Amino acid sequence: MALAKAGFTLGVRPVSSLLPHEETIPSQVERIAAEMKRDGIQKDPIIIDRESATVLDGMHRLAAFGVLKVENAVCCAVDYSSRSVTLGRWARVYSLPSRRSFSEFLEPAGFTRRATLAEAFHSLESKEAQVAALTAGAAYLQERKADLEAAFATVSAFDRLADATGSQRTFTPEDDVDIPLQTERNMVLLVRRLGKDDVVTAGRTGKLFPCKTSMHRIDPRPVAVNFPVGELNDATSDKLKDRIASEEQELLPPDSLYEGRRYKERLLLLRRR
Repeated sequence: MALAKAGFTLGVRPVSSLLPHEETIPSQVERIAAEMKRDGIQKDPIIIDRESATVLDGMHRLAAFGVLKVENAVCCAVDYSSRSVTLGRWARVYSLPSRRSFSEFLEPAGFTRRATLAEAFHSLESKEAQVAALTAGAAYLQERKADLEAAFATVSAFDRLADATGSQRTFTPEDDVDIPLQTERNMVLLVRRLGKDDVVTAGRTGKLFPCKTSMHRIDPRPVAVNFPVGELNDATSDKLKDRIASEEQELLPPDSLYEGRRYKERLLLLRRR
């Protein structure tokens, strides 16, 4: 199995033993819970760090199990130190009514230092800055020194202000951050590069990142386990192995489309419905 070759382990874990490292979006939790109830399956396994049980991918699925009162979840445990698991960032994109709206976000948060985009990226990479606000014409940094926790507080404050002003908030991978910057009314918020230790610490301490901050790529990413939700409370890892052992698995190449999303890593389809 491709998972075994990558050092990954598929099994069943108690939901109560899993440690999220990010907050969730309530509407997305409700949508996933409704979808699981309707379809009667857990489509994809939750990806966790084998050592700490920190959830790397599947925060909203985990929260949906709480809504549905499901006690177990199918998980894929990975060696987080492996090169097969990489950590990137999501950037927040705020589409504002006008360029004048930028000041409503920037000034209260202390973003008074104007810089070029190149200077802002350098400050983030060197950890001189913890967070930067990027626009089509310039970037803005905070004058005061801040730690990562303070940077996350700034991100949460921007989210609340976006909700209060009716500004649209979307997310884009850090690789594609130049695309929203082609529109003058967009402002992009990006935190400094995260470390895997930051993720594990958040899981262990309960000091969660804002939703959609970290972005993990797992190669190969296991998907389509399609395990019946009604059987999860009594499920065991042995039952899971028996269920998928007879299935013909399929390894899809990078850039494959799955459930409406394109993935840059390889995908391993565990079962077919």
